[in-house]
Amino acid sequence: MTDEKTRPCPSCDGLMRRGVQEETVTFQGESLTYLQPGWHCENGDDGVLEGTDNEYADAALHEVMARAKHSPISPLMVRAAREAVGVSQRQAGKVFGGGPTAFYKYETAKAVPSEGMANLLRMALENPEYFIKPARSGLNWPTAQDAQLLRRVVTDNKLGAILRRIYPQTADADERVVG
Repeated sequence: MTDEKTRPCPSCDGLMRRGVQEETVTFQGESLTYLQPGWHCENGDDGVLEGTDNEYADAALHEVMARAKHSPISPLMVRAAREAVGVSQRQAGKVFGGGPTAFYKYETAKAVPSEGMANLLRMALENPEYFIKPARSGLNWPTAQDAQLLRRVVTDNKLGAILRRIYPQTADADERVVG
């Protein structure tokens, strides 16, 4: 006795089995072959998708649409970056920029992100902690982390001098200039 799930095919009275089948989706000359879970008929190409089965079909369609539009990053990578940071689509529009509906559009290939946005999202995939904002009370800016970053990256003497005067807390204790 097997635990194989079967049911009658609504189109041909054949037998449908629950499983995964190779499917191909095409959009504007671009094609993507993927593995589609669902109920598949043994007599042909008929199938029934239920519940989360549709998520695979939608994701495959969005991926091939993004390819056809020459997107610099795939919709699945956009979603992965957003989820790595732990924000909703609306929140991602604030964290990364683009507005309240930008990430819905990027993840459904209704819009193509810029190269700059794609690079920012790749950085979020590699280092999500850079994009998770700590709770701040008041206007304590620049933070200690900001000050450390400024000390590390500012190499221009003129800019360094300006920063040390405007934000003396960014200078090391032995570099402080009392004016």
